[in-house]
Amino acid sequence: MCTNGDEYDGYYIPKGTIVIGNGWTILHDPEAFEDPLTYNPDRYLKDGKIDPTVRDPNVASFGFGRRICPGRFFSDNSLFSIITHILAVYDIRPGLDKDGKEVEIKPEVTSGLLSYPEPFTCRITPRSKEAKDLIDNSSLMDILG
Repeated sequence: MCTNGDEYDGYYIPKGTIVIGNGWTILHDPEAFEDPLTYNPDRYLKDGKIDPTVRDPNVASFGFGRRICPGRFFSDNSLFSIITHILAVYDIRPGLDKDGKEVEIKPEVTSGLLSYPEPFTCRITPRSKEAKDLIDNSSLMDILG
């Protein structure tokens, strides 16, 4: 909420006005990102490492200022743990067509306040016999304690 009247880009914003940052626009800014509407996580890398000159998506993903999400670190750490555990025991590969050849995956996502991948075909298989045994002999209660 604006604590004082202000002017932005020729528009007067009265005191007491609720202002909501547009995270989608910040994360799709053509001045900051080449071809911003194309899904391309490599845009954040340079020579295989995080490129510090590219706008950090966390700037807008979790809110702003005093109202920034207090659970953002928990969220990042939880997702990292889940994804690394999955990748440690499973191979995830493109699905097969009727001739047994891998289909090309075209990374497409929905647009909106929350975006998510469009449906696609893939194969998820244990990486090894040991991984399969680990999967078969574990349960959610083992993981949760």
